[in-house]
Amino acid sequence: MRPEFGPYSLLGPVTRHRCKKAGMVASLAVVLAAGVISPAAAAARSVTDYARSEATPSGGDKCKQPAHHKPRAAEAAAKDQCKGPTGPKGATGPTGPKGATGATGATGATGATGATGATGATGATGATGSTGSTGSTGAAGPCIDLDAAQDSADFELRAALFNTRAFAGVRGLMGTTPQPFLWTDLSTHPNYPMGGVDSQGAPVGFACAIGVNAHPQNAAAPIKFDIITTLGQVWETTCVEQNTQPNATLNCDNAQGLPQPWVRVNLQPAALATNSGTAVTPS
Repeated sequence: MRPEFGPYSLLGPVTRHRCKKAGMVASLAVVLAAGVISPAAAAARSVTDYARSEATPSGGDKCKQPAHHKPRAAEAAAKDQCKGPTGPKGATGPTGPKGATGATGATGATGATGATGATGATGATGATGSTGSTGSTGAAGPCIDLDAAQDSADFELRAALFNTRAFAGVRGLMGTTPQPFLWTDLSTHPNYPMGGVDSQGAPVGFACAIGVNAHPQNAAAPIKFDIITTLGQVWETTCVEQNTQPNATLNCDNAQGLPQPWVRVNLQPAALATNSGTAVTPS
């Protein structure tokens, strides 16, 4: 008895018959492949075997179930020898799509703040930079001044300074009708200190205050007008009063008819001086 078709096979008569035919076909294919018999002989043998299998009574069928057989459940685990050979493994299927990204986890707790680092040492003080160059002289400040003198019954004098310019004024007192003041611009005379430098290249500053001095005892004596600059220098020029009619006038020209120049007085004021001062170079 063949093991694959034992007395308790679960296959019925029809099924067993088909298995036998499948076994014969498979055996024939193996023999042909090995080259043991020719195709014609194999075909004849197959027909003969088929006829025998058809003529053989069912009692001789190795796959026939006996009248008394074990329950099918007991034989369910037996391996069916009538199965054909296992087919080749199929191709691997395509990779499935990437799954959705999971939700972001909760943020962890903030760690404790670290200790403050030690303060570094103070760096050394840098060297003092060089002194910058002297800036240019600024514009004149709001210097305004006025002076007056009257040492004669015939006229009176005024000295006025504003907008860095110096003026000499005179008014006659003769007669019963008041006469007007007549002014002469002394800042038009040579060497007038209006910023810049003198002939020696020294700064002179701007005129900032003015004074007047007259000598009534001496007829036609020079009347002196003095100014002091923003740098503390004292300068002066002279004029002569003229009892002209109908108004008194001043003549501030020299013998050649040219305006009297401004001259820096000698000596100049100096700090802590007592009957002394600072010598100057003639301008």
